[in-house]
Amino acid sequence: MKKILIILLILIPSAQIKARAFNLKELIELSNIHPEVKLEAFEVDKANTLFERIDGETRPKLQILGGIGPNKSARGNAITFEESSRVDTITYLSKIDLKIPFFAFNREKDLANAATGNLKVKELSVVKKQQELIKKIKEFYFGFQYASSLNDFATETLKDLDDVINDIKNGKNKKINSDELTKLSVFRSLAQVKKFEIEKGLAQGLLGIKYITQEDGSTIEQDYIEFTPKEIKSLESLLKDLNETNIDLKKANIGLDAKSAFLTSEKKSQLPIFGLFSSFDWTSTNKSSHQHSPFAYDPFNRANFSIGVGFIWDIDFGIKSSNVKVAQIEYEAIKIQQSFAQRNLPLKVEKSYLDYIEAKNKADELEKTYKSSKKLFNSTATGIAMGLTPAKEIIESYTLKAQIYQQFVEAVYNYEMKLADLSLEVGTELDPTLK
Repeated sequence: MKKILIILLILIPSAQIKARAFNLKELIELSNIHPEVKLEAFEVDKANTLFERIDGETRPKLQILGGIGPNKSARGNAITFEESSRVDTITYLSKIDLKIPFFAFNREKDLANAATGNLKVKELSVVKKQQELIKKIKEFYFGFQYASSLNDFATETLKDLDDVINDIKNGKNKKINSDELTKLSVFRSLAQVKKFEIEKGLAQGLLGIKYITQEDGSTIEQDYIEFTPKEIKSLESLLKDLNETNIDLKKANIGLDAKSAFLTSEKKSQLPIFGLFSSFDWTSTNKSSHQHSPFAYDPFNRANFSIGVGFIWDIDFGIKSSNVKVAQIEYEAIKIQQSFAQRNLPLKVEKSYLDYIEAKNKADELEKTYKSSKKLFNSTATGIAMGLTPAKEIIESYTLKAQIYQQFVEAVYNYEMKLADLSLEVGTELDPTLK
């Protein structure tokens, strides 16, 4: 029994240590090692292998063949011979071919440029995936704060309504009859139903936090949402720097150069290669007479060696011309993407900027409205406490307070998300508190 208690005492602190509260910066830092980003990074590893393939195509090539095969024994000379009627021996065969390219119209340089551009595009794709994940992190983080704030408000409202209903039942408010008490009870029930919906949103937000941390028991440090106006660059400044910050535009620019280099290399593949070529051919069998005469061809006992320089030209224009056409189509497609991005990304950024300004103004105005409504509600609350407020006014007061508060926290959440959208469109973090 003591051993079980000791184990439990060890496990309980461990569970407490595992449960951790994160702030937004810490969650964003986790995006570097999140599985979504790691999976995208594998594409970078694949892109790196292209350099080895290029080396394989441009470096010396050595082909070695060796083996044995069936044969009929034969005896004789260059003029007469006697061959066996059955397969009764084997032949040893080997062949070595060496090709050392000297000049291929700099095709290897074009391939290297294409591979380098492709690698940079894949690296930018990892950055893009991380930026998309950061937006998702903000959605989970501020969504949890939003739901938590509403949940606290709903809990406080239900407690106040319970106190009011109990006071009425105890006879402290003589102005409210049984019918009005029923209305208050129904209103309280509807508020409870709303709280159930809020609790679901709170649980979903918590699941999102766990998805980012990949740990059970994870939560966030600040479980309420607040409006903090943030100063960001002007729209003109954001548009001016767009070529340097937007990932999609950078990918299109680099990808176009890479495809151009690849297209050039595919065209050059139709040209001959100048280099050194060497070949060694050897066969031997001990059951066939070796023909020593230079004028007699002996396919079973011979050794030939040759070396020279010259051109090699693969005459498969159908395949190579098809590859050129495919590369040309891919180049034109990326060219259109680049043109589309240059023309339309500024429009998307401007739209996101206008959405951000609208969300900021709404949150700022609703914050003032909420502060004013609190003063109005406090005066109503005094009448409720003194038992002088009718049920209708109580319901209207709590309804107005709930509506204004819900609109306020929703506006703050929208403000943070519109800033997140704008950051994603621009391609860099605009929130000064996260830099």
